[in-house]
Amino acid sequence: MTVSRQTTRRRVIGLAGVLGLGAVGSAALAACEEPPAERVVEEQADQVVTRAVALEPEQREPRHFCEVVPAAVGPETGPLASWVDVRFATNLTAGPRGAAMRWGLEHFAKQYPEIIVRLEPAASLTGRVDAQFFQTSAPHLTLLSQADFLRFHDEGAFTEITAELEKRDGIHPEDYYFIPDAYTFNKIDHSFPQPDVMTGPQFGMPFQIDISGFVGNISLAEAAGVTLPDSDGGWTWDDWTEWDAKMTDSETGSYGSWARDSYEFQYMPQMYSNGLVKPFDDGLTKTMFDRPEAGEAWTYLIEKIFQHQTSPPTDRINELSGEYGDPFAAGKIGIWPSDRASSTGFAIPRIKDRFTWTLLPEVIAARGGPPGHSWHARANLVTVNAVREGVTSAATSLAVYLASEEYQCRVGIDRGHMPVHRAVIGAPMSTAPRPEGMHWLKVYADRPNNRSLFPFSTWSVWYANHRAFAQKGWTGEQSPADALGACQEWSERFFPFNAGPKPWVREPVYP
Repeated sequence: MTVSRQTTRRRVIGLAGVLGLGAVGSAALAACEEPPAERVVEEQADQVVTRAVALEPEQREPRHFCEVVPAAVGPETGPLASWVDVRFATNLTAGPRGAAMRWGLEHFAKQYPEIIVRLEPAASLTGRVDAQFFQTSAPHLTLLSQADFLRFHDEGAFTEITAELEKRDGIHPEDYYFIPDAYTFNKIDHSFPQPDVMTGPQFGMPFQIDISGFVGNISLAEAAGVTLPDSDGGWTWDDWTEWDAKMTDSETGSYGSWARDSYEFQYMPQMYSNGLVKPFDDGLTKTMFDRPEAGEAWTYLIEKIFQHQTSPPTDRINELSGEYGDPFAAGKIGIWPSDRASSTGFAIPRIKDRFTWTLLPEVIAARGGPPGHSWHARANLVTVNAVREGVTSAATSLAVYLASEEYQCRVGIDRGHMPVHRAVIGAPMSTAPRPEGMHWLKVYADRPNNRSLFPFSTWSVWYANHRAFAQKGWTGEQSPADALGACQEWSERFFPFNAGPKPWVREPVYP
């Protein structure tokens, strides 16, 4: 059977069962045209929990449209003679990330009608993939994090697609924000600064980046007599402390900030901005939490909760969040350092027009160093099962499309995460309000001092135990110094028994 490259929306919806969209299904594809409601997703501990939030009529259609060059197509010059099934595992099936994925799969089907995508929604990708990788049930393409890529790469779970990509036009490494050892194997590169252009043998394509940043409630700040900063270098830790006090009001239940146990998006960025170069020593024998710049940042944030009382304690979070999902969306927080700056699409349907909010420039830490962001990547990776079943080219086509300017433009509209394509992040659809200040996201991404997780094959094991010790500082069970000291002691016990491959650095940082 010869398949033309022409397709219709009716055909795509009719094939929803074949596509294996499950909960996304034909109703979800139809929702791309006129969605009756958005799905807000909370991602916690590898689980996806959704709840319906009704949208106002004016919010049901995107405020901007994607007008970019078509994505690069595969090496084929004509239609294939038969169907090709590609099984694709992802947990982006709800909220703004799910909305973009539904749009993307429909538009991918128009460009590649001969490729049938069988979407396999998974709340826990690592658990599902771990059990499937060496069975015939493994997906052909799967979304995984940087640390998981290294773990599964050690087990031979992926297939290299470097040669496959070289057959295709329009793929330029410099077009993408790059984080090493996420879909390219860079031999566990712990150098700083990290490389910023794609390099190394490739096993997939970039898809998602989340980055630390700041969001601020303009309405709450103005009511308290605070003018939030709108320029680089516009505020310091001392300013932040002063503004917190002004915005905290026991009668209204509002707080200046929300300081919380967030490794990637709160305390590590402040440690970096205060002068910490990276979290581990060069030989991966310990963490660097015993350095004064790390302790100062850690203590500064925790003292907002227990000393200054300008950040809510853990046991008040649910009360403050109410029906809105988190205290910031409820309008109870003035300044929130978090990854919400790169995932504003989760907050837009919650906040609506109840208050005006914005992204903010980075704060200048006590030691006056340049802003240091923390970011991570998730990539769509082609597995060894794609080789076994002869669908490597088709799986690569899907990975390439989801990294393309066309699809990432849709990400800029729905705003479930930061676009990974450099041409998109500063485009009008990505920078238009709401919220205000969206241009800061590109500023964050273009900083030369951004750090990734600096992962290794047993990173997840180290982090699970690290967090157990760290939480005691954020709940008040231990002093900030004692809790961080326990984190440091844990690393010194753990790494001598880490049997995985050791990292390397271009130049010594922490010998």
